[in-house]
Amino acid sequence: MHIYGVHPSEELLRTAPDQIYEIYAADPYASKLEDVREMVKTLGLRLQQASYDELDRMAEGGNHQGIVIQTRPFEYVALGDLLDATADASRACVLVLDQIQDPHNLGAILRSSAAMGVDGVIIPKDRAAGVTAAVVRASAGQALRVPVARITNIARTLDELKEHGWWTAGAMLGEHTTDLWDMDFEMKTALVMGSEHQGIRRLVGEKCDFKVRIPMAAGVESLNVASAASIMLYEVRRQWATGGSQEG
Repeated sequence: MHIYGVHPSEELLRTAPDQIYEIYAADPYASKLEDVREMVKTLGLRLQQASYDELDRMAEGGNHQGIVIQTRPFEYVALGDLLDATADASRACVLVLDQIQDPHNLGAILRSSAAMGVDGVIIPKDRAAGVTAAVVRASAGQALRVPVARITNIARTLDELKEHGWWTAGAMLGEHTTDLWDMDFEMKTALVMGSEHQGIRRLVGEKCDFKVRIPMAAGVESLNVASAASIMLYEVRRQWATGGSQEG
């Protein structure tokens, strides 16, 4: 996998230097690469010069800003590892993404997940974006900070989460939904989100213990899934900091 761009490269050097094979720059002494040079030196790595044509090829035409890092493929975590890491927690939060196919949306969601300190993100193997170089770049490198589990079947995964003491809350519209700020997140919560076009699939929705909606102004039907995820994760974090929902 090739990670490109100044900020994603800095984040990779900061958080996962063991994943790096090679580092290429068009101008290794460019001022914008000052922090990169310092980290490369500290880590005992080497910054190699490459032509813009070579960088264009590695970045597949993406805006590499004169730097590309070749890495190992992204390493997903096992679902069991996520469960073990939160086994003794009284409250925790994971995102479960139902068929999010746009890499920019996934990258933005992972960036928000890193900012809000979620315990993990769960994505399906089929009909969904995986963590690629484009996703890492869209996340400004923050995707590398988030444990991501890739599973086969979301409905079965929600059952497994419940067996381990998790509650499941699906982001939905319609009747019999709870306003986000009235939802109590002082527990282990799996937030389930679908795409803005299709939403959560029926079978997945049936597995959700709660149906949660983001209150919006009249005439606004939905939000981009990345925006919705940011709002919901912020509310979780707010409740953890202040001690509960507005209703409570």
